[in-house]
Amino acid sequence: MIESVAYEDIAVGDAASLQMTIEEDDVEVFADVTGDINPVHLDEEYAATTPFGQRVAHGMLAASMISAVIGTRLPGPGAIYLGQELRFVAPVRFEDTLTATVEVLTKRD
Repeated sequence: MIESVAYEDIAVGDAASLQMTIEEDDVEVFADVTGDINPVHLDEEYAATTPFGQRVAHGMLAASMISAVIGTRLPGPGAIYLGQELRFVAPVRFEDTLTATVEVLTKRD
């Protein structure tokens, strides 16, 4: 089992990362779980007509990696975060490898 980092053991500047290569199966499972069946994610023929020119992953699939880092790496199991601000600047294509990194900027005792 993955262990959590105790609050008192977390220091400003601590960081943790998670890396994932986005595969077709990941996108299809995410669509099934969320109900987001937008054809830009699932239909190659349709996606070819979009500015992306091909299927792309759901932005929220990539964003969900942040939750995974917090819940499995830093601080780990039992951790819940209360907010997230996102801005998508580029499409995530199949076979792209993403890295989500969290860093402790401040602590509130």
